[in-house]
Amino acid sequence: MKRKHGLKPHRLKPARFPHEKQLHFGHYWEYQQKIRKNSYPKISRDFQLKLKKRRPLWKEMAIFMVTTISVWGVSHVALNYSAFAEIASFKLQTSITELKEAFKPKPVPKLAKVATPKKEVKFEQENSAKKTFKEMLVYPADNRIVLPRIKKNVPLISVPNNKNWKQLEKTIQKGLQNGVVVHPISREPGNNGNFFLTGHSSYYAWDPGRFKDVFALLHEVKAGDEAIVYWKGKKYTYILNKSRIVPPTEVSVLKQPNDRKMITLMTCTPVGTNKNRLIWTGDLVSIE
Repeated sequence: MKRKHGLKPHRLKPARFPHEKQLHFGHYWEYQQKIRKNSYPKISRDFQLKLKKRRPLWKEMAIFMVTTISVWGVSHVALNYSAFAEIASFKLQTSITELKEAFKPKPVPKLAKVATPKKEVKFEQENSAKKTFKEMLVYPADNRIVLPRIKKNVPLISVPNNKNWKQLEKTIQKGLQNGVVVHPISREPGNNGNFFLTGHSSYYAWDPGRFKDVFALLHEVKAGDEAIVYWKGKKYTYILNKSRIVPPTEVSVLKQPNDRKMITLMTCTPVGTNKNRLIWTGDLVSIE
């Protein structure tokens, strides 16, 4: 009997109880239906392709937002680690000091002592040279600003003025590597006008400067705090009285009043960004 040319169609005959490793792929759909009907409960579950139900869109969006914010937050803190560490340390020390003051025992009033006649004490005449040195005021040789509350004692850096705004910005950024910059528009302390100072709250970790977070704690300053400026051998004491947050485009902070001897401290806020500017202003109260 001659065989006809061509391929003979292959008909799948499912085995009754095939071994799970010998299961032919062609029997898959047939066995899948039988598995669902529990016809062959002993067949391995490896052949049951169970697809997980997809989450709702709002859940997917929520997970995406939480993940994005977490990654941004971790990277932001890592890049501005020194500034945030300084802030955390300051807040911790402040909390400890407040707790000590709260639990400090109150002094017991002492009984009044009966007054006794004092004996006359003769003091030797103090050497005039010794007295002169004792009363002599010693100030830093360079120009500096001291903020007692946040324990900052930083050099003041003067930079040349430039009509080209981009070049002026580069000059200021270079000066900020060495301290707090005195803006070129500033009037000198003691004169009517605005003594304008600016410093970093946080800057790039790879920046070569040592003062990347010099004003990171400027947010902790309170109204009534002192800002002491040593300028050309004299001491100028200012009292800070007002703070505000302004956008970077606010140029009114650079104005020079002719009837006021004031100081302005400026830094970026929030810490680690340049979104806005924190401004503290104060008035001169004494010159020594």
